[in-house]
Amino acid sequence: MGRGLLATEPHFRDALHECADLLAPHTDVPLLDLLHGDARHLLDQTRYAQIGIVSVQVALVRYLAAAGVRPDAVAGHSLGELTAAWTAGVLTLPDLLRLTAERGRLMQAAPATGAMAAAHTDARTLADTLEAYPGIEIAAYNAPRLQTVTGPAEALERLRAHAAFTVRPLTVSHAFHSALMDGAVGPFREAVAKTPLAPPTLPFASTLTGSWHTPATATDPAHWARAVREPVRFAEAVTTLHGTGPHTVWEIGPHPHLIPLARATLAGSGATGAGPAWIATLRRDHADQVQLHAALAAHHDHTGADLDWAALHDGKDQRVTTLPTYPFHRRRFWLPAEDRDHATTSTSDDTRRPEHHG
Repeated sequence: MGRGLLATEPHFRDALHECADLLAPHTDVPLLDLLHGDARHLLDQTRYAQIGIVSVQVALVRYLAAAGVRPDAVAGHSLGELTAAWTAGVLTLPDLLRLTAERGRLMQAAPATGAMAAAHTDARTLADTLEAYPGIEIAAYNAPRLQTVTGPAEALERLRAHAAFTVRPLTVSHAFHSALMDGAVGPFREAVAKTPLAPPTLPFASTLTGSWHTPATATDPAHWARAVREPVRFAEAVTTLHGTGPHTVWEIGPHPHLIPLARATLAGSGATGAGPAWIATLRRDHADQVQLHAALAAHHDHTGADLDWAALHDGKDQRVTTLPTYPFHRRRFWLPAEDRDHATTSTSDDTRRPEHHG
C-alpha cells in the first residue's frame, strides 16, 4: 500500500513517517516494516492491518491537501470512519493512531471462530433468509443488492450451500460486526472516553446511523464503541452524502472497493443527472504515482479547481522552465523525381528546410 508514493512523493512520505513515529509506542512491529518490509506477512492479522490501512489513508489525505484537494464532506466504512473523524477534526492524529491500534488489538483478541461473506441480494430477502440461520448477522448494508454477512463459520458455510442467492466468502481473520466482537465493545468505549473529541468541522456522515453526525454523536464514546459491533450502513451514508450534490467523490485507500458500491447505491435510488466524478487514489497493480497523478488531473479537469502546482514539486529537487505555448508546425517538401536532377543545390536546400508558423 503506497510503496511507490513512499519513494516518489515527499508529502506522502513525511506523513507516513509521522504515523510510524506516533505508532511506535502502540505496536511491537514498526509500521514501515509492516507495509513494505520483512513483516508484511503480519498484515493478515487485524491488529496490524488496521494501523497499516489508517496510516496510508492519513498519508493520502495529507498528500491531497498539499496538492490543494480538500474535502467538503466525509464518510468512512467501518474502520475508515475513524480516519474520516480525524479528517473532520473530531480526533487529533496521535489519538486517531492510538485508538486504531487499540481497536485492532481488541478485535484481534476476539474469538477467531467466525467468518464473513458477501451476499448478493437485497437486504429484506437476506434478513428473511437469515431467520433460518441463527448466529448469522448482517455486518454491512453496502448497496441495494450487496450486503455483508458475519457469524460462526459453520453456520455461514450452511448459508453458502443452501441460499437461493450467491454468497461469496471473504478473506478475513475474524467475524467483524458480529456477536464475536462483543468483548471489544466495552474496552473500546473506555479508550474513547479517555480521548478528547471535538465536534466535526465539516459535514460527516455516520455509517452507524446512515445520517449526519451531530456534535453529540461525534463526541459520544458509546457511538464509536457501537460501531465496532453493529452493522455498517454504508448505502444510507452514501445517499446522505449525495444530498450535498458532490461534483467529485474520492475513495481514500489502496484500491477502489467502495466506489462500485456507492455508484450502485445511487443508481438503485433513482438518482438522476450526470452524477459526480468517481476518483480512486490508488489501484492494485497500477503504478502508485501514475495513478495518483492521473486522479489529480481528473479532479482538475472535472471541477476546474486549480491545484497547488508548486506543492506537487516540493522536495523533489526539480527545476521548472517555461515551454512555448504552442507547438511548431513542421512540413517537408520534396521535389518530384523527374525534377531532382535539374534542381540547384540552393533550391534543394531551401525546399527541404522546415517551415515555421508563428
